Amino acid sequence: ENRNNAMLNNHTFVLIGILTALALKVKDLSFVLSFAGATMGNALIYVFPALMFRSAVKNMDGDVAASLKGEVNFPMFAAVLG
Repeated sequence: ENRNNAMLNNHTFVLIGILTALALKVKDLSFVLSFAGATMGNALIYVFPALMFRSAVKNMDGDVAASLKGEVNFPMFAAVLG
């Protein structure tokens, strides 16, 4: 990728433009805050533990039981559902 100042300035300008348009459109900030809170709560309960378990199994030294490797699939499935 070619990262230069002009490209970064363009991306910054577009991002600020999108955020400004959203700020003009959204009159009640409680919806935005509740949506962000629900998303982070969902990630804390379902997604982050599944990712930590997958990483712990991947980083185990030696032979990891096949059943333990198979158990990684269920938390990842729960994370996708969550």
